[in-house]
Amino acid sequence: MPRRLLIYSAWFGIALLASALRLHDLSDRPIHADEATGARILANRLADKTYQFDPQHFHGPLLSLVAIPIAKARHESSWAELTPFTLRLGPVIAGCLLTLTPLLWVRRLGTAAALAAASLLATSPLLVYYNRIYIHETLLTLLAMLGFAALYQLVTKPTRLIGILAGLSTGLMFATKETAAISLLSWCVALIAIILRKYSTTSSSHSLAPNSRDYLAPITLFTLTAALTASYFYSNGFTSPSGIIDALRTYFVYETTAGHEKPFTYYAQLMLWPKHNLGMWWSEATIALLAITAVATTFLKRSQTNPIPFITIATIAHLSIYSFIDYKTPWLMMVPWTHACLLAGCAFGSIQKRSPATRVTLVTFLLVGLAYQTQQSILASGRFENDPRNPYAYVPTSQDMQSLPAWLDALASTSSQTPATLSPIAVVGSEYWPLPWYLRNFETIGYWPTPIPEMQTFQIVFALPAQTDPTHALLQDTHTQLPRSLRANVPIMLYLRNDLWNQWIDDSPQ
Repeated sequence: MPRRLLIYSAWFGIALLASALRLHDLSDRPIHADEATGARILANRLADKTYQFDPQHFHGPLLSLVAIPIAKARHESSWAELTPFTLRLGPVIAGCLLTLTPLLWVRRLGTAAALAAASLLATSPLLVYYNRIYIHETLLTLLAMLGFAALYQLVTKPTRLIGILAGLSTGLMFATKETAAISLLSWCVALIAIILRKYSTTSSSHSLAPNSRDYLAPITLFTLTAALTASYFYSNGFTSPSGIIDALRTYFVYETTAGHEKPFTYYAQLMLWPKHNLGMWWSEATIALLAITAVATTFLKRSQTNPIPFITIATIAHLSIYSFIDYKTPWLMMVPWTHACLLAGCAFGSIQKRSPATRVTLVTFLLVGLAYQTQQSILASGRFENDPRNPYAYVPTSQDMQSLPAWLDALASTSSQTPATLSPIAVVGSEYWPLPWYLRNFETIGYWPTPIPEMQTFQIVFALPAQTDPTHALLQDTHTQLPRSLRANVPIMLYLRNDLWNQWIDDSPQ
């Protein structure tokens, strides 16, 4: 087989594997709480409600904006019509494109390195799992990998066009999520370190470009393009200038929820330390070991055109910053981990110059690692996708929520009602997402921090754990208590008015 055809076949195979891992049974997993809140924002935009960025509670506007054409193409234009497949299709597409971003490094790292990095991106259980969820991180990660490649090109061979492209990708990152600042800071750290390393030598030929003045126009265009791009989206097309101010305010007023504080070593334990759960060992140490190999064999070289030191420092900076921040969730590791996958691919950059034994060892290790990562990805996003013991499943929604709409429909039919006429439904307490998603077909739903006496006439009342006791005291004579489950280790109590409960019992098959 000709070498070029072999290379094209390898890229096609990687893209096919990435798509298969991300698309299978995409609608089966219960909606995560963060997906449900994002779906509510999307539904409001589909309903042509004026978008206003909330700097305290939500992230950038780009995720919902990207989802709008997908929803319209699938003829879903309201809160009640949205489906999990429609929500998740955008992240899946972004995740598949993410797999192909090492193509941007082929000329600098070589085809073998780019293919190895792409295969690791395609099969990483972390990436596969969260590429299948409607959250901001997959889009942010794709844009970060585009921006990372563009920024390196801007540093090494500055042109006006690359300045604009780098600024566009960076601006879109900020329009997606405020954590884009961490990536920009990490890249700046890497850039400064490389500049200092270059200028610590005695040769004057080690300058980053033929003339430092060559950077003035590209960097100016980079800055302006990034600022204008982010401003455009936060201001809803410059129609709401206050959104630009809010985008800056979010760094000072954003309110994180309690319970996500983790130790410094959390990410290392999540990604590297072997964990025996659900009958197998979970770890992505293959990527770390290959990355260490790449650093060990190339980092001390004096080649000034080698991008591996830049990638290495950017990766370490990302990992360090995220580890020092107390607030931690698994999906926050996606951007750093894609950098690590790219670095791991660098271990194959000069494989043709290695001894036959070394080549066989590296390729065998990669293939075994890919097979094991693929197995983990299949189980993590398939059979165990909603199991709290799955190390990638973070506060998963209970499977019990999946059956709730069908049960409520059956309840309505036994009482000769429609689901809508079971309203009003009361939800008592806070942190009730994703419950609104599963109640979106009902006309009237009220949310109260504490129970009120009028709830004694409501047909259905849901009480969150903190409000179960006062709700029970109010409804114990008028309603029947039915335990349900909302999220992992988060029960929710359903109170069904006694007349409906008795009718349900009478009409149920014996």
